[in-house]
Amino acid sequence: MYLRARGALAALAFAASICGSAPPAHALPAPEPPRGRPTFAPTAVPTNALVLPVGSPIDFVLDDVMSSSKSKAGQTIHMHLRNPLVLNGVTLAKADTPATLRILGAHRATAGDNDGSLQIAIQPLELGSYGALPIRANHEYLTIEHTGGQLATRATSDTITDIFLPGAVLYNALRKGRDFVLPAGAILRAQTAAMVDASDPKAVSIVIPHPMVLNQDTPHADFTPAPIYTPQPPPPKKTPVPKKTAPPPPAPTEAPPAPSATGTG
Repeated sequence: MYLRARGALAALAFAASICGSAPPAHALPAPEPPRGRPTFAPTAVPTNALVLPVGSPIDFVLDDVMSSSKSKAGQTIHMHLRNPLVLNGVTLAKADTPATLRILGAHRATAGDNDGSLQIAIQPLELGSYGALPIRANHEYLTIEHTGGQLATRATSDTITDIFLPGAVLYNALRKGRDFVLPAGAILRAQTAAMVDASDPKAVSIVIPHPMVLNQDTPHADFTPAPIYTPQPPPPKKTPVPKKTAPPPPAPTEAPPAPSATGTG
């Protein structure tokens, strides 16, 4: 009994020495806020600009509903310019200038959490007597975007329901996704696909950039390289032998005039 009490006291003394030598406790720092996905924030074009470079932001307002469940390929969606386009004091396009976009493809939402999607192409913006300004959408393929947290939460909830709810596996497999819908009045952000030069207000020009040449493109050669081998010339053609023909018949000759009989009296 004495040995047990002595061992317990020794253990308490050792624990007290460790606690006394340990540093004082402090509160843990708060975790850093989660970093969101980078969003496209275009720089506004100054009102006194002389040149509108390629890729400048331009906003439109939809006049028609655009939906992955109701829109069809080839359909035209009407919209209008949100803000006036002014360069060097020249109003190239007023606000509410009509514009259109064409739907290239539409995909309905289907089972298996397959969300709907749309593929669009914005038609050039007519600037009156200045010409047509090509426009490129920021996202030509439109669909519902999910974050990593949303996908992880949905996968976890599906796993829990599959375990505890009978028949949940079939429900999750046949669950329909969501359709992509942009109502009338929604803002569609786009970019200019050409440069507008208004340095001379009396001669505004729209300059379309040259196509980009990538390093992987095959360079164009100004000469034709010599072949590795000499091709065999084709065999000579035989000279055709003319066929023998019968000699032509002799030309007809004129018959001598017959003697005329004279009477005697």
